[in-house]
Amino acid sequence: MAETVAVVTGAAGQIGRIITDRLSARGDTVVGLDLPSACPPGDSRFIGCDLTDDAVVQQVMRDILAEHERIDLLVLSAGLSAIGSFEDYDLATHRRVMDVTHFAAVSVALAAMPGLRRSRGQIVLIGSVAGFAPVLGRPAYVAAKHAVTGLFTAIGPELARDGVRVTIVHPTFVAGGMTEVDRAPGASRATSGAALTAEQVAQAALSGAAAGKQVVRVGRTARLAWTVNRLAPRLYLKLMTRRLRTRETP
Repeated sequence: MAETVAVVTGAAGQIGRIITDRLSARGDTVVGLDLPSACPPGDSRFIGCDLTDDAVVQQVMRDILAEHERIDLLVLSAGLSAIGSFEDYDLATHRRVMDVTHFAAVSVALAAMPGLRRSRGQIVLIGSVAGFAPVLGRPAYVAAKHAVTGLFTAIGPELARDGVRVTIVHPTFVAGGMTEVDRAPGASRATSGAALTAEQVAQAALSGAAAGKQVVRVGRTARLAWTVNRLAPRLYLKLMTRRLRTRETP
């Protein structure tokens, strides 16, 4: 059998690192992509790569395909959040969040398509509740997650014609948060419901991918948000506003 090759973006982050380690433990050949400053020194699985630089991404992906010829699994885990109100951040920050969370995923997926088609592989996008519902207090992140979720939802049927599957994973709030731009003065990371661990999200992502699921909603809050936002959007906003105001955390 040919080797199973997996590429993970945001591989040095909480969720990305666990996924990288679990894939390695099951015998996959794993290539982890993250900023050079974030990559663990001496770990040959990691390649330093600025995912917002399309020329760099294309060269890194050419190198991966030259060595391994195929990509069986692409996990898109990189993302950047901004906690605060709409006016707390300038346009450059909104663009930075969009670049890391949305356009980096586009860049990597486009560059990986030859390898994914060759293996009839799979893309796993680590999304968020913020990708399908308005989560207050982080508008730039919500915008970016809506964009990337909408894109991969739309291209799923298109890629399926070439045998490439897409799985989108929507966790609710994760303990410890994620990489942020400098937080706005006075802003706090409010959450709703019990926070998930990075281990829970990684396990749900890998299990859902193995089962061939198109969408995986991780955690009770994510499942409730999906249902209430669609059936009663006004009620969802009322509940979200109330719960986030009463459960603010640093």
